[in-house]
Amino acid sequence: MLTFIQSFLAPKVLVTLETVLGLILADFIFGVLVSLRNGNFSFSKLPQFVETSLVPYIGGLLVLALFSNANAELEALFFTIAATITAKFLADIVSKASQLFTGLQIQSPITTVKLDVQPTPAVSMSKDQPGPSSAEPTAAPTGGVQ
Repeated sequence: MLTFIQSFLAPKVLVTLETVLGLILADFIFGVLVSLRNGNFSFSKLPQFVETSLVPYIGGLLVLALFSNANAELEALFFTIAATITAKFLADIVSKASQLFTGLQIQSPITTVKLDVQPTPAVSMSKDQPGPSSAEPTAAPTGGVQ
């Protein structure tokens, strides 16, 4: 079957078609996962979604891919539409992935140690603050003649 399809399509058209179909499938899977996570997935709405949201993209791309060998303009149209659909589904995948992973706490494999060291206040010798009082013992200078 694959060799039959490959006989009708140029290699670059086939690779582009496979890529776009893979993105459509990935978007579909992310959509199902997001709806399962939100608790609003319904099997009864799935056929309608496939009919209205997936089949037009897939069918249109397949028709253009099959006729892209016949005419250079159709091939250019195929790649333009494929690029547009790719951008749309990439944006949808990013949006659904962010919805799916929102609030997910991922712990880093690298652990960091947080020390609870309180900084000591710096001692400043200004004119407003007196120096060491005479009641406090001071250390005798070392290494000098007294």
